[in-house]
Amino acid sequence: MRVEVRLLGPLEVHGPEGLVHFTGARRRAVFALLALRLGRMVSRSALVDGLWGEDVPPTATKTLQGHIAKVRRALAATGADGVVLTREPGYLLDVTRVVVDVEEFDEHVSRGRYAAALALHRGEPLADCPVEGWASAEIIRLREALAFAEENHAAALCLDGRYAEAIGQLERLVALYPLRESLWDLLMDAQHRAGRPGDALRTYRRVRTLLVDEFGMEPGDALRRREAVVLSRTGWTAHST
Repeated sequence: MRVEVRLLGPLEVHGPEGLVHFTGARRRAVFALLALRLGRMVSRSALVDGLWGEDVPPTATKTLQGHIAKVRRALAATGADGVVLTREPGYLLDVTRVVVDVEEFDEHVSRGRYAAALALHRGEPLADCPVEGWASAEIIRLREALAFAEENHAAALCLDGRYAEAIGQLERLVALYPLRESLWDLLMDAQHRAGRPGDALRTYRRVRTLLVDEFGMEPGDALRRREAVVLSRTGWTAHST
């Protein structure tokens, strides 16, 4: 039986005989680092970097080995012994026995199955795993992949004519990612298509105020074109709403 690893939120590891309990945040983080690079050897130096970043303790390598030993014991307690393999100069997870939600997420996104991808997301990636160095960059990548999936899911809702759902989702997304102009553009489009041109123009004013006041910059070409389209189809002017 396989081990199921969930990184898109707090770490969850399900062994053949139940949930794996890792004692201590560092041990959770060690396992998460190996899962992020499923099937690839992660050197001890890379694991040290991922755990401590620039604040490396003098006993880091010895401490890491202790963490690996206790991770293996925790896995063995749920029937998942032998999942962590030693491959000099580091360790890796047995790819034939482990499934990681990040890989499932990426597969869904690559096939345009955005709702299925988003269903895997449970919160901030590796929420309870203190990681540094290269792993921090991996978390940023996962956040960006989530934003991409959410944006494309909202666009798909618009294409299906499900404007109310799209508008609700996009209002939440522009609050989360206020500088992502493509989300504001989608929101304006959904509002306009839903027969709410006034809301679309008010959305344009919201994003313009945000960009001008906070960053001293005007909206990009796509947003300005969207405003022009809404105005041209309503017969309103930029000062009449």
